[in-house]
Amino acid sequence: MMAELEVLNCTYCEEPQQGAQRVILPIIMVLIAAVGITGNSLVLFIILGHRDMRTVTNSFVASLALTDIAILVICVIPTAVVYVTNTWKLGEFLCRAASYTQAVTVQATCFTLTAMTVDRYYLIVHAVRSRNTRTVTKAVIINVFIWIVSSLIHLASFIYVHLTEDGTCKSDFPNAQVSDKVYGLFSFLGMYIVPLICIMFCYTQILIQIWRKTSGGTESAQAHTRALRRKRKITRMVFIVVVLFAFCWAPIQIFTVWSRFSLSDSDESKDLTVVQNLKVSFVCIAYANSCVNPFVYAFTTTSFRKYFRKMFATCCRSPYKERTSISISMTTKTERLPPGEEDSSI
Repeated sequence: MMAELEVLNCTYCEEPQQGAQRVILPIIMVLIAAVGITGNSLVLFIILGHRDMRTVTNSFVASLALTDIAILVICVIPTAVVYVTNTWKLGEFLCRAASYTQAVTVQATCFTLTAMTVDRYYLIVHAVRSRNTRTVTKAVIINVFIWIVSSLIHLASFIYVHLTEDGTCKSDFPNAQVSDKVYGLFSFLGMYIVPLICIMFCYTQILIQIWRKTSGGTESAQAHTRALRRKRKITRMVFIVVVLFAFCWAPIQIFTVWSRFSLSDSDESKDLTVVQNLKVSFVCIAYANSCVNPFVYAFTTTSFRKYFRKMFATCCRSPYKERTSISISMTTKTERLPPGEEDSSI
């Protein structure tokens, strides 16, 4: 993922960013960061602040929210700054940290999406066995393991990235031509292709199992039907998150592999301005993935939608309405429902 970071330094630019591009791109990236940080912070608040939301699936959702916040804070915001200044002004450490964070968080996202899909596969295909083995504690341990492995795999993106004298933050591998290509191919396979193959296999098995349960017609209990419907909804949510990740990161992943193996800075036959514009567009699409997941949760799951509505209702409530509500509740105190029923209606 170090090649993606080099977009910050206009690696393929023949001249500094100017005009509308220099203004519009930072605005777009700041908007992406603002929406993404707010949305993912709300997701974390909902999961951590409500006991009924601390489920196995939501443990993975919380990890995804953390990766998105890390990308937005340490990668997207510095990108916006660099497009204003045309050079890396944030120092050697942040140069390395931004490259390393992007590599680690994208890898952690891939592993987490794979773990979520395997979890759905295990829950639906091996439903009986999963009842006693799927726990929140195990999900948290898996998430911690994912972060540790992702951090170790991409140490090279911290060690071999440097800030040059001309203000460019770029990779500097020993035997650069070979090492850069090997690392790029490894990142493409490990961060994108292999996880997606695992995910496709799991979803194929899930669809087969769901089709069998739907067409069998032997299980008619309402409780089982409701449970199966809920499993399908959550599985659909995970599937949408995976598809969005695959769609948003495909352009920059493919571009990065192509640029490492085909593109040369000294190749005068290529229109490097067009190449740079393409790369910038692909990076924006990839970064936008970090702000879409909260919307997916809000529109596809009842529990998240309920808490999002409560939070927005609380924020939008005017002081006058709040005082009126308190006054009404005090005057009708004797007519209120019993505590148990009232809590259940919230």
